[in-house]
Amino acid sequence: MLMPFFSARKIAQLALLTGFGLILFIFENMLPRPLPWIKLGTAQIASLLALYLAGWREALLVTVARVVLGSLIIGVLAAPTFYLSLGAGLTAILAMSLLQALWGDRISIIGVSLCGAMIHNIAQLILAYWLVVQSRQIFYLLPLLTLPAVFTGLVIGLCSYFLLERAKPLAWFKS
Repeated sequence: MLMPFFSARKIAQLALLTGFGLILFIFENMLPRPLPWIKLGTAQIASLLALYLAGWREALLVTVARVVLGSLIIGVLAAPTFYLSLGAGLTAILAMSLLQALWGDRISIIGVSLCGAMIHNIAQLILAYWLVVQSRQIFYLLPLLTLPAVFTGLVIGLCSYFLLERAKPLAWFKS
């Protein structure tokens, strides 16, 4: 089904990025968290690399694949956390894609990552309100989530920047 849209080479490259994101996701799930809702989001590196190396459609595909497969692996597929993760991940990658498309020459991958981290947190709060809590008090968490989002967005952006700099000379997705 993907063949008319992607070459076998591109499918393999996207599978590698998805696998990279899954490894980061699984590793991160083994680490202790300072607070239940704070996560570094290292798997987002794979989506950012897909966005910058291949394009927004490919980044969207990598995001969906890694969230679905990761949720299946850790056993939360169809649980509320799956929907929160998928919805926030899709919202973040679409926002980052739009930002990169509109101002890509004026904003670095680090700035795009920071935006994605903030949008991800806002989307998760909105989804948690709709799907789980149904109480406006959940939005009181937004200030508590802002500082960690800035930190994680910066760390993920820096990691993505350095990996992107290493990947660009390879012309990985050019063919």
